Amino acid sequence: MTVTLADVAKRARVGTGTVSRVLNGARNVSQSTRDRVQACILEMGYRPNLVARGLAASRTGMVCALIPAIGAPQHGEVIQGLGDVLHEHGIQVMIGDCGYQPDREEAIVADFLERRPDAFYLTGVVHNAKTRHMLRASGIPIVEGANLTDDPIDCVVGYSNHDAARALTLLMHKRGHRAMAFVASTSEHNDRIGDRLKGYYAACAELGWDSRHLVLENANSFSGGAAAVERVLRHPSQIDLLLCATDVLAVGAIFECQRRGIDVPGRLAIAGFDDLPLAAAINPGLTTVSVDRIAMGRVAGHMLLQRLSGRQGAHAKIDVGFTIRERASTCAGPEA
Repeated sequence: MTVTLADVAKRARVGTGTVSRVLNGARNVSQSTRDRVQACILEMGYRPNLVARGLAASRTGMVCALIPAIGAPQHGEVIQGLGDVLHEHGIQVMIGDCGYQPDREEAIVADFLERRPDAFYLTGVVHNAKTRHMLRASGIPIVEGANLTDDPIDCVVGYSNHDAARALTLLMHKRGHRAMAFVASTSEHNDRIGDRLKGYYAACAELGWDSRHLVLENANSFSGGAAAVERVLRHPSQIDLLLCATDVLAVGAIFECQRRGIDVPGRLAIAGFDDLPLAAAINPGLTTVSVDRIAMGRVAGHMLLQRLSGRQGAHAKIDVGFTIRERASTCAGPEA
């Protein structure tokens, strides 16, 4: 049997308004009455109806965050930063795992909207038309993250995956690599990976390279990275660098080279993308693109708080930038 506010009031011998004031932390309740009401709440196991309270106040104290893979550490870091900011203001984060599936993202957005969240955080900037329409029609603050766009649903915070991949490719050329292969993830609905590939193509065009430069697609896994090594070893060109779209692929490639006795970077240099904790821990350390994702999550949290306070803010688009970490997987010397 559900315990109601009236049940608590009856047990504590006070009115329901007094119980509400105690729950809301109001000061105009004597300490003895407050203690008696709180003791009854604890004894009876009363839990307030937050949905009803939220509807009455036009706020539920809940922000929905949609990520493509709940087990991926890079998404967890963003949620950590987002939650750190929001929790300080009494707002909780509810997480939805979309699995890189636009239809699943659409269904989760529809379900979450029925629960009246105060705002949304979405990973990526590409969503199907119905999802964009639902979110824009909701009128609540929306922040998209991890990439950039000139047409956000509301606000966006991230970095240019295109520019980062282009910069990494040009830097590797500057370091003397001339025969590269780009290893992309096979995930069809991942705008970050797609933009990284476009950035690689852009760098190749600047360097005057043609389509003979190899692009491989593999599952985003250690075994996918291992398969990429096997394919480049069979390729007629003497590939001297694997540019991997993720650190997971790159680490898998390094492990495969070690199994085969292939010198990294002497015979085959390897670079990744994301700067996961494993990138600096393996030997050789992995050259990769690094983004402060916890800080990005915190920026997203502050953007949502600003919008919830009714202020649009000066910027609907914030670029947090990126850094290329050069480590021993692409150079014989110490970490640059």
